[in-house]
Amino acid sequence: MTELLLDPFIRTWVFVPIVIITFLVGILRHYIFLLFLGKKKGDLQSVKDGHLLMKARLLRENGRFLPSNSFGMRKHWLADEQNGQLLKRVEKQSSQPNPVPFPLTLRFKPMLQRGVDLMSLDAAWVSSASWYFLNVFGLRSVYALVLGGENAADQIDEQAMMGQPQISQGQDPKAAFKAEWEALQLYTHNFSTK
Repeated sequence: MTELLLDPFIRTWVFVPIVIITFLVGILRHYIFLLFLGKKKGDLQSVKDGHLLMKARLLRENGRFLPSNSFGMRKHWLADEQNGQLLKRVEKQSSQPNPVPFPLTLRFKPMLQRGVDLMSLDAAWVSSASWYFLNVFGLRSVYALVLGGENAADQIDEQAMMGQPQISQGQDPKAAFKAEWEALQLYTHNFSTK
């Protein structure tokens, strides 16, 4: 197999402009993101639901330090079968329709990967498209250096809303409330001063 040499003109007039354009597009994307979206506030109901789940979990973990009467009142407020806050949220969440009418199976995976044989792909060969993708994902640390730690290129700061527990998008809120309700029903209170 012969070596493929890179012509200096290709390096100067293809690879370097792709790096510069990719970097400038990332900077532009950062400022457009800040201009249009700004700070994203959490949904009020999601924050309330997160606090209710945290309250139920803390009652289970630290309920032994409460007298039996106080623990019973809190448990009744959270997990009563007719009026409990957790069951109200389960009923409220169940009214939402399922956005996907069918589950995606493992048979769906080969359909997306058909015709991609990575064993025959030579890793030494770099096209302009692959160079662009290397730059898009490789310039994140440069963006962090130029734009600071909180830049829109990473978009990780949306998930790190400290002090605001929320139910994440992937988590099923109905299942979370049901699990906390069942855990409180199974919990037996033993008062302890230690």
